[in-house]
Parts: sequence; C-alpha cells; structure tokens
Amino acid sequence: MDPTTSNLLLDLPKLLCLVIALVGGAFAATTWWRRHRPSAIAGAQRGANPGKIIYQDAPTVRVVDSQRVDRIRKIVRLAVNESVDILESRGSPVPRFRVTLKEVMKDATPAVRLVVEYGGTPLSCGPLVKELGHNEFLLPRVAREEHRSAILYFHERGDALDFMRIKLRGVDTATNVAEIDVMQVSGNWPAS
Repeated sequence: MDPTTSNLLLDLPKLLCLVIALVGGAFAATTWWRRHRPSAIAGAQRGANPGKIIYQDAPTVRVVDSQRVDRIRKIVRLAVNESVDILESRGSPVPRFRVTLKEVMKDATPAVRLVVEYGGTPLSCGPLVKELGHNEFLLPRVAREEHRSAILYFHERGDALDFMRIKLRGVDTATNVAEIDVMQVSGNWPAS
C-alpha cells in the first residue's frame, strides 16, 4: 500500500465527521431561516383583514386515525358596521360563519349588538343575552358569567359534534370598537 492511501484511510474518520458537521450546520441554518422569515401566505392573510383578527388559533387534534377534532379560536376587533368571516365561504352566497358588529351600546354595562350568520342555522344564547331577531343579539360584557352571556350553537349527530361560542371580551365606547372572542369546534368519529 502506498503512503497516500494509508494517510487517506487514517484521515477518513475526520473527513466523515467534518461532512456530518457541515450537513448538520446547513440543516440547522435552514430550519432557523424558515422559522424566522415571514411566509408569503401569512402576508397574504394579513392583507385580507387588516387589524380585525388579533389572535388566531386553529389546532387539529388527531385522536385515532378515524377520529378528528378541529378547533378554531379567533379574537376579533371590529368597529361598527364591520364584519369578519371566521370560516371562508368557499363560493357559496350564504356565509359559513360571519360576525357583524351593528352597534356599541353606551350604557352602564358595556354591550354590543351583533348579527351572526352561521350558514343559515339558528343560534341560541345564554340568559343574559337578549335575542333581538333571527341571529341578532344584544351581547353584554359580563366577566364572571361567561356561559350565561354568550351566543352558542351545539349540534350532535351520530358521528359528529359541532359547537360554537361567541363572547364579548371588551368594548371601547370612545372609538366604537369591540373585541369579540369566537370559538368553533368540530369533531368527527367513526359510526359504531
């Protein structure tokens, strides 16, 4: 064996470690860059509803392969006569889930008048909420009575469950802006 071949064999573990370190560093740099750069999709979504949705959480929980629970939670800031689509309509003339702020009440207890379009489905409300018309509500801000001061929808079928809740988080009567907390949960499991 000539000396260059034996030197190469002795240096082979060092070269292998160097290659692994370089590949690992490149992978770490790529991962860091992807997490810290703004995505084009996020920029497009931010441009669609500027300043309306201030918090959004939509995890999907997989229980078993045939079971699934989808949850959407958004905190929306709306001015009078503004609306936001919580779920996109997908080409239908009837909105799947739209919340419209009609009026901010300037009474002693903060309250707002909301119109909720939920695919034509009638909604219910807690005893502290006043129903003014079909899916039109006078929603008060009550700190400790969340379940009693919310707009609700609950429907269970044999293999699915739908739940929706809207509550008022805060009202700025000077600017007629309301902060609304919206949650929608949809669960599916196999029929037995």
